[in-house]
Amino acid sequence: MRIGIGGIWHETNSFVPEPTGLAQFRAYQYFAGADLLDALRGTGTELGGALEAIPRAIPLFFGAALPSGPVRRDAFESMLRDLAVRTRAALPLDGLVLSLHGAMMADGHPDPEAEIVGTLREIVGPVPIAVTLDYHANPGPALAAAADFLVGYRTYPHSDMAARGAEAAELVLGNPAVEHSLLRLPLLTPPATQEHRAEPMRSILAAADRLRAEPGVRAVSTLPGFAYADCDRLGFAVYVAARARAAERARALAAEVWSHRAAFTAELSDPDEAVREALRERSTDPGPVVLVDVADNVGGGAPGDGTAILHALARQGATGAVAVLWDPAAVAAAHAASGERQELRIGGHSADLMGPPMTVRGRVDPRGPVTYARTGSYMRGQRVDMGRVAVVETGFGKAVLTENRVAPFDDDHLRAVGVVPEEAAFLVAKGAIAWKSGFGGYARKAVYVGTPGYCPADLARLPYRFRPTPMHPLEHIGQDGLPFHPHDEDGH
Repeated sequence: MRIGIGGIWHETNSFVPEPTGLAQFRAYQYFAGADLLDALRGTGTELGGALEAIPRAIPLFFGAALPSGPVRRDAFESMLRDLAVRTRAALPLDGLVLSLHGAMMADGHPDPEAEIVGTLREIVGPVPIAVTLDYHANPGPALAAAADFLVGYRTYPHSDMAARGAEAAELVLGNPAVEHSLLRLPLLTPPATQEHRAEPMRSILAAADRLRAEPGVRAVSTLPGFAYADCDRLGFAVYVAARARAAERARALAAEVWSHRAAFTAELSDPDEAVREALRERSTDPGPVVLVDVADNVGGGAPGDGTAILHALARQGATGAVAVLWDPAAVAAAHAASGERQELRIGGHSADLMGPPMTVRGRVDPRGPVTYARTGSYMRGQRVDMGRVAVVETGFGKAVLTENRVAPFDDDHLRAVGVVPEEAAFLVAKGAIAWKSGFGGYARKAVYVGTPGYCPADLARLPYRFRPTPMHPLEHIGQDGLPFHPHDEDGH
């Protein structure tokens, strides 16, 4: 069978003012034809998993950028045109496996993923199309109508991308006859509450597993969504593909989700209290304490240059910390200066919200350009370009300054510049949950910090313009606003 593989992948934070252009995609993941096979075969990515199931798949085009601001119109249209041209040139095809995120927003394109699948559907005709979606996808009805199967991640921190790619491939190969149902709950949840091994997602995913085991059920996804993409598709999504009773099963699963709505609450400490708590923990047991900079979540599109926790570390006299900051200007200054010891102003450069900058003095170790391949559970084998790096010895510990934004999805980025994370007293992680892929195995404790930034856990702080209303927890939801009948909550 001739199965094409490809996609366009981006998680868009609407509140980040800087748009995402084609250069950001080219710098992260941008492959076509044989280069796609060379780059992704054997990796822990969705298309890497699809290639395990379909070794002779036809490579089309795949572009991805690190989560960031809205995608420029010209960038999206250029990539969609490339994907469409290559798909048409590969005809005839017996099916498609597409890696999409599900929370992309592009200027002038209100539902980019639905447009991608709809465009390709017109080219390939009535053959099966399976789409993998991130755990934080915001799928709408147009996407569900255009695709034959939606397959969402089941883990956060994400570790099952290859498995979901293989699942999507098997669905295309088997092409079972199903009906499907996608329901959107009026429920906004911050990422810090969505870990798959913790409540409430543990119970929700267990319910999805039970449903998945029923005869005739072929795909089930429970997608908490991405609250930072301001669009009319926001909400917690439930998807079921089954031989029969898909809508009934989706409603029952949605009722299960809704019954846990009050548990999606994040407990945060202010920066000074967080550091004091970390110091108390460190005094009793070894192992690094992770200070989780929730609102400056690089994996959620934030810049990664916030200084709130760094200033708190300095005020509390903490030492032995390691913090990664995106700061191209400071990296350039460090590489240009002569002498081992330097004075630098670091962080807080992208916006006043992320500052103020911090002045540090100490020994500087300029490195780079630095690239590495991920070895952990997140997209194992994917190559990452950190650009040039400067490791600065400061009063609070080591500041790892990078030319390119680096998400804490692994600990390889620290080892690549000679930093041993297990030896740190404190690790500043600019994320919500995904940092556990890198540091979770040896972290003593995590303290979640309420910081300024573009990914706040308190969603009432966000200046939404386009989201649906009402939505829990921002407004009261009456029974008429739910996609199931009240008695469904009891499972009857």
